[in-house]
Amino acid sequence: MVNQQFTFAVHILTALAFEDTTMDSRQLAASVNTNPVVIRRLLLALRHAGLIATQTGKNGGTKMNKKPTEISLLDIYDAVQPRPVIAINERKAFKKCQVSCTMREIMSQVAAGAEEAVRDHLQAITLQKLLRKVRRAA
Repeated sequence: MVNQQFTFAVHILTALAFEDTTMDSRQLAASVNTNPVVIRRLLLALRHAGLIATQTGKNGGTKMNKKPTEISLLDIYDAVQPRPVIAINERKAFKKCQVSCTMREIMSQVAAGAEEAVRDHLQAITLQKLLRKVRRAA
């Protein structure tokens, strides 16, 4: 299942795009209402994915590395969400139970379909779309 890291990462990138300036981890943590350490871990993943650029030091911080129109929610999801949408039971099947013997294959197909649907949906949403919604609400 998608955890809050994805939501936090989307929040971070939306805040950076909205402010259109360099922000430090304390500022981003205040916006997300979480600890700066949590933000710094996410910033590493987002930087590794090429979505942001970071600079250390007194005047350091984080800024967008791409335009909001160039970043989909799928890009963010792939940067911070290594787990599948639906986890498959990896335990050995109980050989005397037909359900146990077929459930992994059945659920693998269900999981693959769910993963594909989530990925397609996230690909269709750009950071720019979210930014427009934030600006309308402001």
